Amino acid sequence: MNLTPASILLVVLPLAAHAQTAQWHPTYSAGWAGGYCRLTIDDNSPAYPSQLACCKGAYSGQTSGYCLSQLPAPPTTSPTTEGNLLAVWYPDYDTDWPDAGCKNEGPLPNGRPTYASELACCKGAYAGQMSGKCLSQLPSPPTTSPTAEGGVDFFYPDYETTWADAGCKNDLPLPFTPGGRPTYPSMLECCKGAYGGQASGACLSQMDNPPTSSPTTSDYEVDFWYPDYETSWADAGCKNDRPIPYKRGGRPEYATQLECCKGAYGGQTSGTCLSQLESPPTTSPTPEGGADFYYPDYDTAWSDAYCINTLPLPFSAGSRPTYGTMLECCKGAYAGQVSGKCLSMLDSPPTMSPTTAGGLDVWYADYTKQYAVGECINDRPLPIGRVTYTTQLACCKGQYGAQSSGYCLSQLASPPTTSPTTEVLNVYYPDRTKDYADGVCTNDRPVPSGATTYTSQTTCCSANYSSQQDSTCFCDIDSCYNCKCAGAAVPGACPSLVCS
Repeated sequence: MNLTPASILLVVLPLAAHAQTAQWHPTYSAGWAGGYCRLTIDDNSPAYPSQLACCKGAYSGQTSGYCLSQLPAPPTTSPTTEGNLLAVWYPDYDTDWPDAGCKNEGPLPNGRPTYASELACCKGAYAGQMSGKCLSQLPSPPTTSPTAEGGVDFFYPDYETTWADAGCKNDLPLPFTPGGRPTYPSMLECCKGAYGGQASGACLSQMDNPPTSSPTTSDYEVDFWYPDYETSWADAGCKNDRPIPYKRGGRPEYATQLECCKGAYGGQTSGTCLSQLESPPTTSPTPEGGADFYYPDYDTAWSDAYCINTLPLPFSAGSRPTYGTMLECCKGAYAGQVSGKCLSMLDSPPTMSPTTAGGLDVWYADYTKQYAVGECINDRPLPIGRVTYTTQLACCKGQYGAQSSGYCLSQLASPPTTSPTTEVLNVYYPDRTKDYADGVCTNDRPVPSGATTYTSQTTCCSANYSSQQDSTCFCDIDSCYNCKCAGAAVPGACPSLVCS
């Protein structure tokens, strides 16, 4: 190939435009162990002013030392810091735990905890290392794992040992992070708090002057009683043992064992709770006279149920209706009870179920019947969510205005002769019972549920039937609205219109 001055110029000019200074760059394509630095121009890797700086920056920690070996005068070890030593110590996570120790060789691996001394590192990172490898690497290694003479100034439960055999410790290093276990200022308090009820007495036996029995006596009991939810209800009772098996507020608490049995195990047919009292009664405690109110017995079939005031209450506050008297309760909760069971339990029972006498002062629709024979009633109790009216007539008009049978009105004391469907509203709504082409706006009672109402019939037609081909809605308002209205084209019918 013959190069002319012109071709040389074409090649040199672009290179000159992009001329860069060669620097030292890591050779990533060689892999980590065989990586090295080379003097080149490379926009895709970091640049260093010298080969040594490149090895330190890009291959610090390279155990093969290959990068440094390429230097004109390579050092004998990896030049990570001066003297290759750090001012802190860190655990060697690259070695199996039984064989690992602490290092201060640079560079410091990312994310490692650091310690001021090798001993502190062994205590913090390798406490409990059975091999003792970490401690053996100390200049003057101890003979056992470093638990600091006297330990910490508090005690904690030994969760690494089964409960029956465990006690309390103050050994270092702590086998938990701050807040991870309860701590106590003395071993006795720890045994009381964490191992109260320990039948083996293992915790107390480890004290310098152990008591003769497990701390389950009054010294190790709380001053209140709580239900034993860990035991099935039939076999459970009340306890005051330490430690309490719940966070305060998580269970009801009572001043005495008897109150606890009454409150938490009232009605317990087995009588287990009461049998644990020092002087147990012979029957379940249902205080004489019962509560000062009555409530329905939801645990019995409705036809056989009645109102009671038995204590303890089988429900939480507010979860059942309560009444001042048994009669009020029967009327409110068992109105309509054909068997009359509730009323029969009164001291002076009436002869019939109180479903009409003393009815409500409002009326509502009886939805248990079909619309044609529907009526308005004021029977107790009032169904939840039912619309009410101040009079029976108002109820019939509002709920059965379209009832062609007139049955609701016929139940009035002085029924009218026709169904009150002519009385109209002062608002209009679209009649959705008809097809769109035949739709009109009406003000007949009652307004269908969810229907949009309008102050005038014209406004209603404009909003709902403006696209009717025959203008049916508007013709219903004005028979001469346009020539499409029925009869509008008859000569003389609508003088204002000119219809062909």
